[in-house]
Amino acid sequence: MCDTFSIPAGEGGVTLFAKNSDRSPNEPLLTIHVPGQRHAPGTQAACTYISIPQVEYTREMILCKPTWMWGAEMGVNEDRVAIGNEAVFTKSGTKRAANALIGMDLLRLALERAGTAARAVEVMIELLQAHGQGGNCGFDHDFRYDNSFLAADPKEVYILETSGKRYAVTRAESRCAISNRLSIGTEHFTRAGLAAGEHFAGRFTEPVFSHFSRANERRSQVLAQLNPSLDAAGLFNILRTHAPNASEFTKASVGSVCMHAGGAIGDHSTGSLVAVLREQQPITLWCTGASTPCIAAFKPVFWGADTPPLFTDEAQSKRHWLQREHLHRAVVAGLVDAEALRSRIKALEADWLEQERTLMSEAMPDIAALHALSQEAAAQEQALIDEFSTPEWANLQGKGSHTRYWQRKNAALEVI
Repeated sequence: MCDTFSIPAGEGGVTLFAKNSDRSPNEPLLTIHVPGQRHAPGTQAACTYISIPQVEYTREMILCKPTWMWGAEMGVNEDRVAIGNEAVFTKSGTKRAANALIGMDLLRLALERAGTAARAVEVMIELLQAHGQGGNCGFDHDFRYDNSFLAADPKEVYILETSGKRYAVTRAESRCAISNRLSIGTEHFTRAGLAAGEHFAGRFTEPVFSHFSRANERRSQVLAQLNPSLDAAGLFNILRTHAPNASEFTKASVGSVCMHAGGAIGDHSTGSLVAVLREQQPITLWCTGASTPCIAAFKPVFWGADTPPLFTDEAQSKRHWLQREHLHRAVVAGLVDAEALRSRIKALEADWLEQERTLMSEAMPDIAALHALSQEAAAQEQALIDEFSTPEWANLQGKGSHTRYWQRKNAALEVI
């Protein structure tokens, strides 16, 4: 489960992109820097389940990816293209399909091979037609699905939705959001497997899983708040949205954009990304490197500096995520005051946002100053994590299904 949304470039020439990745709560989501690379003719790209012919050059990327798979949930490349994917439930038969490319593979391959959002959509369609999609996408249980994608760059935003090898594409002219069900109706400008003017979602949506994903509720929460006047801080707030009457640390909340696990249905927000895609100035990525965005800090990341939560080494990124996950479990156990933690996080973010805004007000922002801000933010956030963390994080007491759920997850979570 996930939510991805964007505000396409307006008069300011800046596109905003955001996503929460919702997956198993024990599944670390790494934030990694992948350098650009040239490949010899005949090389194969080893994806999660299959290998496909490699291209001559793969672009530099910053990815948010689960530990065990090759592909990524979201990311940005050196050409300022950002992509996020969503699990969607359709009538395609993908649940029974042989191993092929999974949606996260398609996303990473597009970031490697495309210099614009439009080209990223073309790449994903070409690969989908050539290799199909299929394979288990679950961390601790079998979970198979089709995919939708939101691809953005500083000029344009596109949505691609799929059902097996069938697809529809639309260009977003204004605010847009996708979630865990098909949303494209008759407005597609290119397609496969249906006629012009035919309703894509109406024809291919699988109704049961789509309903219980509560994607309509989460998408509505996003669109109710999404408007062109928002800045990065506004997108943080949307990613932290809880459904009315949600009790995030005592009850599962699959109907919240900030998803909290704890029941038979639904996942947990395991990582969050906000990207400010500028054409003429450096882009800013705001990354949590942690689960549960309502109690995680969005830290500024800039191209050219591997400052936490960004790492080149996956083991270091995993350790970073796990330390913050242990703090989240301490909040669930009632050992840490969530409101006190949130208050401190928001104060730090307000300072980082103001510093970033000041630096970006220059026609030619000082790259060294941007990198220094990233380093300062990383150090301040780490000090906060150290202050609030407790070695007793797994000591969750009590009864009830929600408590038993998290006791089981704590027993299975890796220790650092």
